[in-house]
Amino acid sequence: KGWVCEIDNIIIGFAIADLKEHNIWALFIDPNFEGRGIGKKLHQLMMDWYFSQTNHTVWLGTSPATRAAVFYEQQGWTNVGMVNKGELKFEMSAEIWNQIK
Repeated sequence: KGWVCEIDNIIIGFAIADLKEHNIWALFIDPNFEGRGIGKKLHQLMMDWYFSQTNHTVWLGTSPATRAAVFYEQQGWTNVGMVNKGELKFEMSAEIWNQIK
């Protein structure tokens, strides 16, 4: 399932959750619109929907030492090691999400 954020009919952010693979496929914001809470809102909508569908732990991968890695840490995700070609693997359980939201 996917979500978009539009401003003046221009998509400036989107998020995609994969319920079958139990992962977050994407969460991107146009750099010109960062710092306005759009990423946090898309993240909240996506995670609320995901955990309304399943209690299965969800995961994502992102490059180390990036703003994205910091963002996910700030949102309560747990770094559990590496995945894919050197990406950090983060996980979020339903229990943790319900405690922090």
